[in-house]
Amino acid sequence: MVDNIKESEAVMNTEETGESGSMVTIMRTEEFRGRKDVFSHHKEMLHSLGSIRYCKAEVFSDCILGTLRIPEKSEERLPLLAFGFYLTKQKLTLIQDEGDLKHWIGKQSARLKEPRSADQFLLQLIELLMENDILYLSHLEKKMEELEDALAHHVPDDFFEVLTRCRQKLSELNAYYEQLAAIGDLMESHGSLPLITCGEQWERCAKRAERLQNHVQLLRENIIQLREWYQSRMDAWQNRVMCILTVVTTLFLPLTLLTGWYGMNFVNMPELHWDYGYPAVIAAAILIVVLEIIYFRKKKLF
Repeated sequence: MVDNIKESEAVMNTEETGESGSMVTIMRTEEFRGRKDVFSHHKEMLHSLGSIRYCKAEVFSDCILGTLRIPEKSEERLPLLAFGFYLTKQKLTLIQDEGDLKHWIGKQSARLKEPRSADQFLLQLIELLMENDILYLSHLEKKMEELEDALAHHVPDDFFEVLTRCRQKLSELNAYYEQLAAIGDLMESHGSLPLITCGEQWERCAKRAERLQNHVQLLRENIIQLREWYQSRMDAWQNRVMCILTVVTTLFLPLTLLTGWYGMNFVNMPELHWDYGYPAVIAAAILIVVLEIIYFRKKKLF
């Protein structure tokens, strides 16, 4: 089982294989850089470690090397888990500069089964990284349901920001599971190599990643529907505002014409000298407004 882990020290014994040394080792990039004589594809591994942006694997005749970048799956800002791996028939070397992979593996030691080979240990690590992902996806799904319920009553002020964060996270997870599925397919397709001992298990790992990716794609479709619904609500609100502005403008347009007409103050305008001219204009204005309101009500404009 897993021993007390130290930097550049074995974390798994190989008593079953009868070999001396260790099956799994953790080291930093600088130490890996100084061991050119041990790793035949030293340059390729260093190139991959230069910028760990995604999960990938490259197959060679005597080794498989690659990187794993695990996105955050918590509301808390946790250190990003990213590391490289160099797999041979006898040994798995894990390379990490930032984060605490050693501590994480130590916490998961109770869940790690006794591996028969180095590639099986790597497989168990990847499976552990996906173990509780369905719970996190359920958490995201519940959050989207809450957004949908909130949108049904009113539009929250931060709705679009929360929706954008969910969309970005789902895009990141979709790429992550797609890459893990590709690694599983790659391992399974090279099951004839001596350093791959559990091809069927790699196939199951790939299918599990594909199922998680399908779940993410369904959530992304829900995000699109929520965004369209949000946009339709905003369009309806804007149309309502424009309708009110149009009604108000139309309501006062005849009154503006009336006041402008009698505001000319020509000498020969008889209404200027009529004792009831002012009350008559007030009555005409009220009558015009009442008739317009009746008309707008009939047309259901407000």
